[in-house]
Amino acid sequence: MTSPARVGTHAGAHHVARVAPERIVGFFLSDWSLTVLLVFLSISVFVVRPLTVFGFDAHFIASLVFTIMLLSGIATVARSRRTALLFAILTLLAVTVHWARLLVYHESLVSIDAASVIVACGTLAGIVLAQVFREGPITSQRIQGAIAAYLLVALMFAAAYTWIDLHIAEAFTGPVGINGLQHDPMQRFVYFSFVTLTTVGYGDISPIAPIARSLAMLEAVLGQLFPAVLLARLVSMELYYRQRRFESEQAKLDREALAREVARQLRDGQS
Repeated sequence: MTSPARVGTHAGAHHVARVAPERIVGFFLSDWSLTVLLVFLSISVFVVRPLTVFGFDAHFIASLVFTIMLLSGIATVARSRRTALLFAILTLLAVTVHWARLLVYHESLVSIDAASVIVACGTLAGIVLAQVFREGPITSQRIQGAIAAYLLVALMFAAAYTWIDLHIAEAFTGPVGINGLQHDPMQRFVYFSFVTLTTVGYGDISPIAPIARSLAMLEAVLGQLFPAVLLARLVSMELYYRQRRFESEQAKLDREALAREVARQLRDGQS
């Protein structure tokens, strides 16, 4: 015969086992998933690559962070099963090609890897922006999601520059061609993409081929329009949400005042 204490223990353990996954899923379905994505993006872009100076294998670490970043992106889009399934397929293809290129270097794999990164980062950026602009209050997590989308755009252009440099001879001038960065061919263009997106333009790397120049101009224009349009949109959404909340609260107060007035008139009539 099972004792009540043991039954209570089993019930408590079952409840904890059931609640823990629900909390994890709830966390990733909330706006906090945007913060997680931004953290992994920041680590990938600003932390991992400088580690080569200290003797760390940054190529392996960068690939690992890239994989985790895309996986966290699946959690970010998990609200819609169809969207999550589509991005999961893109992520699986991108991660498979990326690790294959890292373990077995071949020029064709670099080209496919760059193309898959373009699609994956571009798709994830669009999905993140859709989540940022959905109806509701503008939280700090949504602002962090907008920053993550900005970084994803830079990575998408970096992959595009890599693809162009691989297929067009002397498309760019500057130090270290793509063949000198076999393990991490995007490293050179991640730097170039960010200085182009922010319109800093140091000039150490310059586009020469027409398609490379057109892409650089497009990224520079997006770099200027993205923050301005994004800021205006977020501000307008916040003002609209505050106005709706004020109207809802005012309507509630009016209903309560009306109910009190009706009750007072009923009491007066009865007296």
